[in-house]
Amino acid sequence: MNTHHETILDVPGMSCQSCVRHIREALGQLDGVTEVEVRLRDGKVLVHHDPNEATVHRLIAALREAGYESSLAAAA
Repeated sequence: MNTHHETILDVPGMSCQSCVRHIREALGQLDGVTEVEVRLRDGKVLVHHDPNEATVHRLIAALREAGYESSLAAAA
């Protein structure tokens, strides 16, 4: 049984559509990720994923490998 979650990550330093493309590619290739929404203006990335396959730690590591620092966004 797959349990999907939404995780919002803060990704400062995104500045253009090239960043959006790189981030979508970095996260989209991970097993368990079903959707990536990059909010360039807000510096946030919304990821729909199965936390058993794509943990938050793995999401952040994939972004770091792509050259972006990120962290779990604070709850509103």
